[in-house]
Amino acid sequence: MKKISILHLSQVSGGGVEKYIKLFLKYSNNEKFDNYLVAPKLDNYKEYKIKKSFEFNTNQSFSIIQLLKNVFFIRKIFKEIKPDIVYLHSTFAGVIGRLAAVGYNCKVVYNPHSWSFKMDISSIKKLFYKSIEFFLSFFTDKYILISKSEYELAKNICFNNRKLEIIYNGIEINERYNEIKELSDSLSGMYVIGMVGRICEQKNPLFFVEFAKELYKLRKDIFFIIVGDGELKKEIENKIVEYGMEEHFLITGWVNNPKDYIALFDQAVLFSKWEGLCLSIAEYMLARKPILATDIGGINDLIQNNVTGLLINNFNLNDAVISSLKIRENEKLSYNISKNAYDLVIKKFSIDKQMGNIENLFFNMLEKENG
Repeated sequence: MKKISILHLSQVSGGGVEKYIKLFLKYSNNEKFDNYLVAPKLDNYKEYKIKKSFEFNTNQSFSIIQLLKNVFFIRKIFKEIKPDIVYLHSTFAGVIGRLAAVGYNCKVVYNPHSWSFKMDISSIKKLFYKSIEFFLSFFTDKYILISKSEYELAKNICFNNRKLEIIYNGIEINERYNEIKELSDSLSGMYVIGMVGRICEQKNPLFFVEFAKELYKLRKDIFFIIVGDGELKKEIENKIVEYGMEEHFLITGWVNNPKDYIALFDQAVLFSKWEGLCLSIAEYMLARKPILATDIGGINDLIQNNVTGLLINNFNLNDAVISSLKIRENEKLSYNISKNAYDLVIKKFSIDKQMGNIENLFFNMLEKENG
């Protein structure tokens, strides 16, 4: 049986999209699929089995000249590889890849991971992004939507809803969480609250720091950790210094073992402004950590308020502080939401289930074409 060739295209390094691609490559059936990759910072993928990779570093610009350069660059790769399936990850790659695939005999699969028009942008920009997505839906064979909320939004911008498939993100269920002993020892007696994610507007780290400041006023036996890095790191560090919390705060930068930091948490939080479906939340659940998060699409697919975690609305700082204290002080609540969350992630969000669903989708797409 001839292997199916899959070309992954991404213009994102670090964060959830890169993590998603790495898990795909790690758990892809190499007897059935050949995976090719076009992405920035290829060194990040060197331990994964890839048939061939192409470095793609470009500004995420929608200027006509830059867009055409990117499209022709990708078309050359199509011509060389002749992929059966092109799998496009996130908005910018979705635009370039679909334009580049016009005229090629391949199936185009697009995973936005989180819709661009969910961002905190003007109404005009939202309309612009929606218009682009509607136009490009004519050149898309299948959408992989990673949550119900992403699916509902897709129905408004795709002319044919039969192209839409919900396939939840998955995580490695059997992975071990090992506390970092040296750090664990230094935090003895502290209640640790942490978040995992890129330090960027989407993940709302400024809200996390304000939340930390208010909690610290009430309890001094508390320590905060941000596992990640990003463009707002310097601003966050300045705020921490301004609030005199340097001795109670750690920003790790990018690390290869985020789960070992999660193991240190007594409470896991995420105050994102928008999400597709957050792998960090799923990893919190697997680690049996009580979770506090914002009530937005992509998080509320995972967290049901008072069942698998606590949710706050409208970025209400007072509610966040009260809910955090509630988790800390109510041991029964903390235990129940942690257990329920663990049971849910085991049942619905394993990487094996995700990969099985994707493989079935890809086989069915090609069988219909050849049948």
